Amino acid sequence: MNNELNEFFTSVYNRTYDYIYKFLTVKLDSAEIIQDAVQSVYLDYYKALIAKDPSGIRNHKHYILKIAKAYVADYYDAKGDTAMENIDEIEVADDKTLERLENDVSLDFDNVMSRLRKGDGLTYRIFVLHYQYDYTIKKTASLLGLSQSTVKSRIYRTLEQLRNAYKEAEKNEYFTGNEKGIL
Repeated sequence: MNNELNEFFTSVYNRTYDYIYKFLTVKLDSAEIIQDAVQSVYLDYYKALIAKDPSGIRNHKHYILKIAKAYVADYYDAKGDTAMENIDEIEVADDKTLERLENDVSLDFDNVMSRLRKGDGLTYRIFVLHYQYDYTIKKTASLLGLSQSTVKSRIYRTLEQLRNAYKEAEKNEYFTGNEKGIL
């Protein structure tokens, strides 16, 4: 029975992970909190499967989403904050410049995401939705309650910072023989 339960859980997890991760990315404010939430949500789901017969749950995706919604509510209740953060408008990048930066081959997705996890939660969420899940800037902005110009500016500014950091690291490697790089 335990092996069957594990296989069932793994199957449901694989089918629902992207959906739940997207939901939590939109609702929570940092990469670390999102990762903690995903673990907590699926742990609670697994405990529910142990406590009751899985066939007693009509729709597992919705059941897990209900757990995720409760996690988000508890998170903001504990913070004493029910509002998402406000973002000041900043300069807007033109589409050509943004496209040039997005196509820069020196910016490796995994390294970029690793670096973003350590920084600003909103920028991380923008990158997850736009680059990992291929949401348009318009849809990303809508989901996060931001203007399109704010999303574009965040992407532009972050890509420019990353590009400059990579250039600086390459220059330092050349002069110091350091092969580790910046990430």
